[in-house]
Amino acid sequence: MSFAIEVPGEAAPLSPFELVKTLEAASSATDHAQRQSASQQLKAWETQTDYFSSLQSAFLDKSFPYPIRFLAIILLKNGIDKYWRHTAKYAITPPQKELIRSRLLQGSVDEEDKTLVLHNALVVAKIVRVDYPNDWPDVLPNIINVTRTARTGNPLHLSGALQVLLRVVKELGTARLRRSQTALQSVTPELIQLLGEIYTETTAYWQEFLMKGRGDEDDADYAMQNSLVALKILRRLVTVGYENPHLDAMVQGFWSLSQSQLDQFLNGVSHDSWIPAPFQDLVGKHLIQFTKLHIDMAETHPSSFPVLPNSIPLVKAYWNLVKQFSDVFEKSGGIRQTSLENVGGSPKHEGPLSEKLALKGLLLLRSCVAIAYRPTQTFKYRSPEAKEQEKEAIRIIKTDLLTQDLLLDIVQVTISRLFIFRKSDLEAWEESPEEWESAERYEGGAYEWAIRPCAERLLVDLLTYYKELGQPLLTYCELATKVDMDIVTKEAAYCALGCAAAVLGDKFNFDQFLLGTLVKDSQLQDPMAKLLRRRISILISQWMPINVSESSQSTVFQIFRQLLNPEDPNNDEVVRLTAARELKSVGECFEFQGAHFLPVAADVFGFLMKLLEEAGSDEARTTVLEAIRVVVNRMDTHISQFGDALMTTLPKLWEDCDEGEWSIKQAILSIMSALVLSMKTDSQRYQSAIIPLLQQALDSSTALHLHLIEESVDLWRSVVSQSVPPLNPELVKLVQHALPLLEYDSSVASQCLELVYDYIILVPGEILSDGFRQATLQSLLGTLHLKSREQYQQGARSIERLIQCAEALGGVQGVSVVVDDMMRTGVIKYLLESLHSAWEANETTGPNRKPRKINTIQQTDYVAILARIALADPGVFVRLLASLDESGANSVQFIWSWLSTIWFSSFDNMADIGKQKLSCLALTRLLELPSPMQDLVLVRMQDYLSMWTSVISELSSMEPDETGATRPPPGNDGLIWTQKYQPSEWDTPKDVIAYEQTAKDPVHCVHTFDFVNLRLHDLVQRAGGEEVFQREWLANVDKEVVAGFQSLTQPRAAE
Repeated sequence: MSFAIEVPGEAAPLSPFELVKTLEAASSATDHAQRQSASQQLKAWETQTDYFSSLQSAFLDKSFPYPIRFLAIILLKNGIDKYWRHTAKYAITPPQKELIRSRLLQGSVDEEDKTLVLHNALVVAKIVRVDYPNDWPDVLPNIINVTRTARTGNPLHLSGALQVLLRVVKELGTARLRRSQTALQSVTPELIQLLGEIYTETTAYWQEFLMKGRGDEDDADYAMQNSLVALKILRRLVTVGYENPHLDAMVQGFWSLSQSQLDQFLNGVSHDSWIPAPFQDLVGKHLIQFTKLHIDMAETHPSSFPVLPNSIPLVKAYWNLVKQFSDVFEKSGGIRQTSLENVGGSPKHEGPLSEKLALKGLLLLRSCVAIAYRPTQTFKYRSPEAKEQEKEAIRIIKTDLLTQDLLLDIVQVTISRLFIFRKSDLEAWEESPEEWESAERYEGGAYEWAIRPCAERLLVDLLTYYKELGQPLLTYCELATKVDMDIVTKEAAYCALGCAAAVLGDKFNFDQFLLGTLVKDSQLQDPMAKLLRRRISILISQWMPINVSESSQSTVFQIFRQLLNPEDPNNDEVVRLTAARELKSVGECFEFQGAHFLPVAADVFGFLMKLLEEAGSDEARTTVLEAIRVVVNRMDTHISQFGDALMTTLPKLWEDCDEGEWSIKQAILSIMSALVLSMKTDSQRYQSAIIPLLQQALDSSTALHLHLIEESVDLWRSVVSQSVPPLNPELVKLVQHALPLLEYDSSVASQCLELVYDYIILVPGEILSDGFRQATLQSLLGTLHLKSREQYQQGARSIERLIQCAEALGGVQGVSVVVDDMMRTGVIKYLLESLHSAWEANETTGPNRKPRKINTIQQTDYVAILARIALADPGVFVRLLASLDESGANSVQFIWSWLSTIWFSSFDNMADIGKQKLSCLALTRLLELPSPMQDLVLVRMQDYLSMWTSVISELSSMEPDETGATRPPPGNDGLIWTQKYQPSEWDTPKDVIAYEQTAKDPVHCVHTFDFVNLRLHDLVQRAGGEEVFQREWLANVDKEVVAGFQSLTQPRAAE
């Protein structure tokens, strides 16, 4: 039996009838195979010219059933994202765009269904963002005209027009292009005028109906909804439509209106409200829009907010609202974040309106503190007037708003009322433990929708900038530690103490408090003890970097062991998850000592593993794994005794993870990396367990590869760096995965380049084998084309090291094999072509000057690669040049003529004296060769003498370097390594081997002066003796150059 689904694809031509038939099948068919087939047909039609306009036609035809129309507008909306821009493949053609644009407004204004109106408005907004103002300049005037016409007509039409306008303003308001921002600002005054009138008229209508019963209930409902949408648009326009909103009279008027109606509508939602209960929800939404307006203005235009009419009294009124709510805070039902989402994708929040308004008041206060103490940083030019305006805004906030009385009042109300843990909080805790714990942590987003976290943030803000507020807080906290308080009150006091850690660090004896109070509280047995236990782990992590002595660390870790113990009935999942999260924070503190953690490590690791098994969400398990990673890393070598247990558990956890749980696998790889680095070479016994995981993570044929690439490469580097040769054969085989990764983004490619370099150092024989050599050279050639300086320099270094290793292992024959492969893979060709382009650029001037393919840094890197070949064996180097052309000798003469020029000129660009010496030794070795090379070298004698004089003089005057070389006397070579290398505790096996290889490099073991002198003397004799050499060759050299070189022998003559 075949389960294959027949896909019509291009076999079914696109027509209105076929489209509607297929839309019906895709949206309503009960058979899964039929729905899937229809969906694939719709996908195949996306490249048809009139597909999207046909979708719009289907949507606009009200005779079709709702599912067909709904699917049509959804597909159209998705198609705009993919195919509207002209740069897209199969982009919608201009005539089709024009047709679609001509009917867009009709889809919202004439539509009764709110969902269809919304999605059509979203389509309009997406197109406006791309096309306005260049390709659709009259769209905003058209929308304004439609809105103005609908204002006096059918309220349904007005609702549709306002929805379009709302989505367009939102889309343009978030656009980053200056073009879009300017276009919106140009029509903002007209929109403010129109929408202000609509808002005033609709508000007056529904207020008249609710207060006096005049008018129709349905019309009043429409008016209330339309006034709400108009208010949403106005809120955005006054913040994104002006550079300086406080200077505009209409903005000032609307700002004043928002304050008067805020007070009026607040009375409308009170217990003795004049508004009937069914309408109070919509009035509450008006209030929320006013609060968003005030907060947005403070955050978007911090210089304008304080000088707008009555802004300071407004903030104080908000604080009074918060104070009034604080009286009933403990009994309030709380705000919950639901699984539902708004149109923009943000989660919805449900809860009492009074609590939402109090939250907005706290957020507004935080924004005011930010205005005063965290002014917006910008690169934009600001006029002196704008800077003065900002200073005035800061002054107003500091002097008129944040007075001492208000600050003390905020602190008192916050810690005594708003920090109280309520019954509704406990219900949310027990309903979804993992979600609640994640949202409530300090780094979480709960402060945006919950009172307690927001109050904590506000208190921290105030204590940061008003340290004198710490004194009353200290008094309160000291009282809390001495007086026998109930658990809920004590939890609030500990919350305040944690917020004040940075301020009270030197005034509060936390060590004494830890030993005398927290130890007992962490062991308290009570139905509500879990509240205190959760708070204790948070409190310790807040104080750990501030004022916890080393002698108290053992106590800290014992408390964490107590809080993580799953056998204690008061340690529920939230308590243990919080303890794990805060243990990670404690572990990241500089003061953390692995030796103090060692006595509890076995229990803690066991408890964390148990918690890992119980955790249900990826986020919770990742939290536990991160805690393990940090502790493993900070325990350093102390972790060795727990390595076996960890490496038994982690691979099993890896296998148990589903394919989509890549975040868990990321954390596992990170823990293994920390373990390897902590255990150093002792970690080699775990390679048999690690390598299979790396093979899975590095397999580019799987989707998992993209998610794990960074962590897997990091672990791979750790394993390689801590490996002592001979390497595990499976570890060596992994290098084939590194070569393709050199083409990835810069961070991964850089790490893979380092890996390839490490492999060349640790297993040069394997890399130089027939199985890897050409592939390695081919991949390294690709790095030379990259734009990143770090990457192309590392690629050049790797090729250099490969040549060195070939010489060390195979002598001249080994170098010859590598050079032959460099020819086959195109490395040599690319190097010489690049250097030739640099030579041409130097030789040409004016408008006909040839462009450079490489910069001067690349030029010196490429010269260094050629220098490695010439230094290893000059004969191989010359045969390389000769093989580039069938004419042989002529090829050498031609290439040497320009190559020697660019090579000698490169010395001026070599900041590294090591590279200078390398090229000096390489060029000097060419003196050993007979004709025709001997004659070519003699012609360049002035360049040679200048080079020798410069390099030898600099080497003679070098300071001692980090390798331990002592300062040489005049005439000696400062790059010679004379002292024996003493590895430090931080050096890896790779570092030691790399040093040993580098110590054998002629750059660090060959005396330059003696090397040059010996070969120059031999050349002079082969040229016919000193007299002939002087007459034939030295006579053509500048006297100053000759004198400079001769001066090098003066100190030696003195010796």
